[in-house]
Amino acid sequence: CCAIVYGQDTSAVFTKELTFITENDNYNFTKQDRYYSNGLFLRYQWLNKAMSSSTVAAKLHRVEAGQMIFNPYLNRRSLEQVLEKQDRPYAAWLYAGYGQTNVWKNERVVQFDAMLGVLGPAAKGKEVQTNYHQLIGLYKLYGWENQLQNEVGINASVRYYHPIITSAKNMRLHAAGKAVIGNTFTNAAFGALLKLGKLEEEQYSAYWTGRLGQGKQQQRHQTEFIFFLEPTLVAQAYNATVQGGLFRNEKGNYVSELNPFIYLIKTGIILSNRQTSFSAYYHIKQREAKSMIEPFEVYGAFAFSIRFR
Repeated sequence: CCAIVYGQDTSAVFTKELTFITENDNYNFTKQDRYYSNGLFLRYQWLNKAMSSSTVAAKLHRVEAGQMIFNPYLNRRSLEQVLEKQDRPYAAWLYAGYGQTNVWKNERVVQFDAMLGVLGPAAKGKEVQTNYHQLIGLYKLYGWENQLQNEVGINASVRYYHPIITSAKNMRLHAAGKAVIGNTFTNAAFGALLKLGKLEEEQYSAYWTGRLGQGKQQQRHQTEFIFFLEPTLVAQAYNATVQGGLFRNEKGNYVSELNPFIYLIKTGIILSNRQTSFSAYYHIKQREAKSMIEPFEVYGAFAFSIRFR
């Protein structure tokens, strides 16, 4: 005789998630639009219905679309003053992509992503930023006429998190390695991820924008609280938002030279129950281009997720 047995009642758990993310340098209360000025992202994620491997605890699929806008140090007063002090290109990157997050039962995590997008006027950075400033009554922008030229971009990335400390109830420590290759971004990074707080099992952790597939009997806390710190050292090979399109001879009126090595520190908090999550975090990033006036840039981010069956 035989019988069909389910490991969990999928009608009682959430298997899909929608996340909205906003990033902006104004979230550090400087009232300036410079360097990485604004980012908007929409992500839809769903849980793999059937696990084909006995060693993988969770496999999450996602599709994502977003826009990133970059400005130089000065973008107001007058066109002449802006161009005289221009220290990095005006640029916008508009993209869509597909990715996966695989969480192993031994708490290793691997993420894959592939992105297709466009750099330049076709990314509509000038229109979005100009209309936003008009809508909320901010200063008039100058200099977008000097932005980088159009180029289609194809990029792929992989991120690997290797567990170092997992036995502590309220702490996790992973070594982190990342690599991106493409004609828009090519870089590699190495660092660490520290998580403290009321933590769920790694396969249900809201840090991976997950908790999908988690039944009430699997949850450790009604509300998961995570404080995280993720410092990384980045080796940059190419960044089209600074250097212009890789395959273009005419890249734009202004391009910059990359710093070959920079540091990036990401820190913040995440609050999550089984159905919703809220995140607030900061990035502290060393200047990407040698020509940039400020030695580092700081920008904040907020994210909200809602899960459904």
